[in-house]
Amino acid sequence: MSEAKEEQAEPAELRGWLLELARATMLREGGSDVAHDMDHILRVMTLAETIQRREGGELSVIWAAVALHDIGQERERRQGGDHALIGAQMAAELLRGTIFPQEAIPAVQEAIADHRLTAGRRPRSLEGQVLYDADKLDALGAIGIGRLYMITGRRGQRVYAPLPEDLVLPLTPLRVRELRDRPDYSPSIEFRLLFTDLPERLCTDTGRQLARQRYAFMCEFFRRLEAEARGEC
Repeated sequence: MSEAKEEQAEPAELRGWLLELARATMLREGGSDVAHDMDHILRVMTLAETIQRREGGELSVIWAAVALHDIGQERERRQGGDHALIGAQMAAELLRGTIFPQEAIPAVQEAIADHRLTAGRRPRSLEGQVLYDADKLDALGAIGIGRLYMITGRRGQRVYAPLPEDLVLPLTPLRVRELRDRPDYSPSIEFRLLFTDLPERLCTDTGRQLARQRYAFMCEFFRRLEAEARGEC
C-alpha cells in the first residue's frame, strides 16, 4: 500500500497513476494472460471515456474501476473464486491511503464487483455500467475474436466445435464457467452461449450503439467458421 498523500492528484496525473498502479500490480501478481493484459485495460479505458462523455458518471471512479477491474484474474486461476470479487477487495487495499479520493473507493469496488458477464446481474451504478459496457465492447468484433482464441489456445482447446450434445439450453452463468474447462470447448461455443444479442444487453445507449457493428462482424465470422469447418465453403 502506498503512503497517504495530503493532496489529491490532478485528473491527468490521476489517470496515469492508476494505470501505473494496475501495471505494477499485474506484474507483481505474475499474470501471463494476454487476453487480460495492459493492452486490454488501455482499450477499455478509451472505450469507457467515450461512453462517459455521452452518458456521464464520475470519471475518477471509472478510471480506477477500469484500471483495476482484472487484477484478480491470476488469483482466481491459482486459488479459485471470482476475479471480480477478488479484484474489488484488492482495489480497496491498493487505493487506501493514496492520492485517490478515499470517499470514492466503495464506488470503485462496486463497479469492479459488477463487471463480469457471467455474474448474471446488471451493474448497480452508472460508473459500473460504463465499465461493464466498455469491457464487453472489447470482447466483441475483431479484437473480441482474437481474445477468445488467446484464451482457448492457452487451454489447448479447439478452433471450432459444435455445442456438446449433452447440453440443455439455456445455461446458467455458473454452468458456462464450468464448461470452459472442457477440452471440446471452443470460441464458437462461447459465442453461442454468451454473446447472443449481447449488444442489446449492454447498459447504456452509447454502449449498445458501439456494440452493434462489432457484433455483426463477429456473427459473420462464426457463421463462416462453421461453414468452413463443415466443408461447405
